[in-house]
Amino acid sequence: MQINLRFNKKDIRWYLLRLFSNLQFSIILLLVIASFSVIGTIIEQNKDIDFYHTHYSISDEHFTILNWKSIELFGLNHIYTTWWFLTLLFIFSLSLFICSLSRQIPSLQNARRWYFYKNPNQFKKFTGSQEIKETRIHLLASCLQKFNYHIFQQGNSIYGYKGLLGRLAPIFVHASIILLLIGSVLGLVSGFSAQEMVPCGEVFRLQNIIASGKFSYIPQNFSAKVNNFIIEYNQDNSISQFFSDISILNTEGEELKRSTIYVNSPLQFKGLTIYQTDWDIIAIRIKINNTDTLQIPLKQVLLPNNNKIWVGLIYQDQDSQVSLILQDLQKQATLYNKSGGKIMSVNIGKSYLIDNNNITFLSIIPSTGLQIKSDPGLPIVYISFFFLITSVSASYISYSQIWIIEKKHLSYIGGVTNRAQLTFEEELLKISIRSSKI
Repeated sequence: MQINLRFNKKDIRWYLLRLFSNLQFSIILLLVIASFSVIGTIIEQNKDIDFYHTHYSISDEHFTILNWKSIELFGLNHIYTTWWFLTLLFIFSLSLFICSLSRQIPSLQNARRWYFYKNPNQFKKFTGSQEIKETRIHLLASCLQKFNYHIFQQGNSIYGYKGLLGRLAPIFVHASIILLLIGSVLGLVSGFSAQEMVPCGEVFRLQNIIASGKFSYIPQNFSAKVNNFIIEYNQDNSISQFFSDISILNTEGEELKRSTIYVNSPLQFKGLTIYQTDWDIIAIRIKINNTDTLQIPLKQVLLPNNNKIWVGLIYQDQDSQVSLILQDLQKQATLYNKSGGKIMSVNIGKSYLIDNNNITFLSIIPSTGLQIKSDPGLPIVYISFFFLITSVSASYISYSQIWIIEKKHLSYIGGVTNRAQLTFEEELLKISIRSSKI
């Protein structure tokens, strides 16, 4: 029984080894992973359970498999971090690794082994083989070197090859995919993402965490300050770009790094990346009759044409009411009375007499939308893309092999290549002609 048990375990190990080294098995796994990834793009990810109750409700009249219970049961609301999806990625990476060790690397080693042909009849299987009369084998060897072939000679037989780097392309592809998966999983389980809406001039910390992995580390001593926020407008008053001037601070409030960020130009600091995402107007500062400074909160209103305006009340009593409307940050506002009639347009920074009150419009207080992300796997992902680009470049290199023998004052030349067959045959012809002319 013990012998049969050991034998069965050995059979299982060999079966799994053959299965994981099978390219078709890897392709099937890749298609399965891609299918679940498509589901992850269709079903909204990382939403509250109430969202799925509302949008994927169960109806007795029309029962659907895709309901909130099945979504929650199989983790379809966070597919990319479920144990079964990570297991699929691990098995796929393991399959590529075993395939590289058992197939690609031995194939590369075999490509470097040289062997010779002895019989002219062996050259009949080669397309474009040549029979050369007026040349010698040492002249053919010299021509092969000029065409960058590595040559080996044994008596009257020659073997040459070039383009061995092209055989490395599959190994680079496998390595790049494995590194890409490792980097992606590392980012999922140990990264985090936070979003903050910060008023201009305020200090912020990492508080509004919207996504984090199971092994994420969120630095508690991180703090930064929004020094300034500026919007750049086009000639038609549309927004061209918006900028945030940000300072990274230490625990004592000292500036460690300062940078102006905008869309597609983030700030990076010790593994954290701060992106510019959005902006808003939260208040306007005014002074009435040169006494106290007031901060009037503004509320954003979305118009039917998708334009935004910001509305606030400067003061309100039983007899009169003055409303203020801002359309942008270009330091202009419009005042309206209680009945909705326009009073006047004002410029920020100037004083106006309104209802016997001297009102100075001091400044607009904008807020900037920031996204703070940590992704420890990002450098590995970049390295994987480097390997992928390298593999694509290497795949265009043809791996060519040439055999030559000299028999009874005749030389026979032939060979094979893995691509560009016509170019290779032309190269054989050039070698034959040049060796005859030397």
